Amino acid sequence: MEYFNELKATKIFSSASEFECQAMMFCFKTKFKTFDKNENIIKQGDRMEDIILILKGGGNVENVDSLGNISIVMQLKKGDVYGIESAYAGDEYYKDSVIATEKSLVLFMNKHRLINPCENRCKRHDIVVKNLMQMVAESNLKLLDKLTHISKKTTREKLLSYLSSISEREKSNYFEIPFNITELANYLSVDRSAMSNELSKLKKEGIIDYDKRQFHIYNNKLDY
Repeated sequence: MEYFNELKATKIFSSASEFECQAMMFCFKTKFKTFDKNENIIKQGDRMEDIILILKGGGNVENVDSLGNISIVMQLKKGDVYGIESAYAGDEYYKDSVIATEKSLVLFMNKHRLINPCENRCKRHDIVVKNLMQMVAESNLKLLDKLTHISKKTTREKLLSYLSSISEREKSNYFEIPFNITELANYLSVDRSAMSNELSKLKKEGIIDYDKRQFHIYNNKLDY
């Protein structure tokens, strides 16, 4: 079947045979779609009919408030899902937008067919749901990480908290962040100009060095 290798590379379908994948594509009323960079994969406020799985590329989950302020909720990469929590909560509309950060291939799975057992109550469906629940837990951990950063009082503290966490995750003082400057400001819920000023100060103070998305922390541990 088309895209079988891409499906097998994901946690959800990793143990499924080609025949099983084909059967589930029918069961879940799936659609494969491709998106160019900066194209809307999902639009905030649209009626929620599907849960998405990123097969290639990636995207930013963005929320726009009533004043037009943009906040990046999280980043999706290959193998990540979006919408499962809202589907189980019974939401009728998407609370966020998902914007492609590069050319992407996305699988759309009908939420009603996915979260409700099929008539045959096949074992494969139960495994997929179990895998999805594990991915929800991982997604919640990402949100908790973000909450740790944005709960800091100042822009400087938020920056240092975020950079420290990336350094620890990569186990290196040299690392690349997944956001550009504007996206990072939106992710940390800070003013872009204020954040740029703090980055410049940190560089002048000899605490960090950076070039676009590339960062180097001079100290073994950032003090914030």
